[in-house]
Amino acid sequence: MSNDLPELHDGIPVFPLPGITLFPHTQLPLHIFEERYRNLVEDTLRKPESEHCFAMGSVLDSPGPGALGDPPVSCFAGVGRITEYSRTPDGRFMLVLQGIGRVRLSDERALCNGYRVFSAEWLKDFHTSHEPSWDANLGMELKTLAVALLREQAEKFRRVLSDSLELGPLTDMLCGYLPFPPDFKLEQMGTANVIGRAAATISQLERMLNEAPAKPMQPDDAPAEN
Repeated sequence: MSNDLPELHDGIPVFPLPGITLFPHTQLPLHIFEERYRNLVEDTLRKPESEHCFAMGSVLDSPGPGALGDPPVSCFAGVGRITEYSRTPDGRFMLVLQGIGRVRLSDERALCNGYRVFSAEWLKDFHTSHEPSWDANLGMELKTLAVALLREQAEKFRRVLSDSLELGPLTDMLCGYLPFPPDFKLEQMGTANVIGRAAATISQLERMLNEAPAKPMQPDDAPAEN
């Protein structure tokens, strides 16, 4: 998670989409065309560059534990910083969000220019083990399973599989870019324990390998739309 995180005392704008989870250390292309979300982007870009951030809220099918507001969104969300953007003549935005951290959302505030704003606090990573060998061994297993699942598609993830990545970023990038089930991704978004997050990802990769078809799995590269 980035060390350059904006303050959250004024809450954070939330862009809710079904089936989308923005993990730290990943990038998400977005096509923004609804007026309320164009307002969100415009308001965000008026802030200092370090605060060009908003959260991607995962829309849930129904209210329940961990759900907030109407329509319900998960209380765990990824925050992204706008790193690239362009605006079309008709006012739409094409942009790229860089995931910088995960937050726990709480109460929903009044609408701002049509978009939703929530109180939030940063959910920071922690380790249950301080043994470097744990991270190294889990990281190696993650990479091996990811390569086995993707086969020739693994070349697209050479940065994800880099030896220099720490366990937390490695796990987040695999969770963000691989076609894991949405419910699993939401669970991982709410897991600050790096060792627990890595172990759960290993278990999920093993399950998917046992069910893998002959054709290698491919991630969906299409940009999300509001």
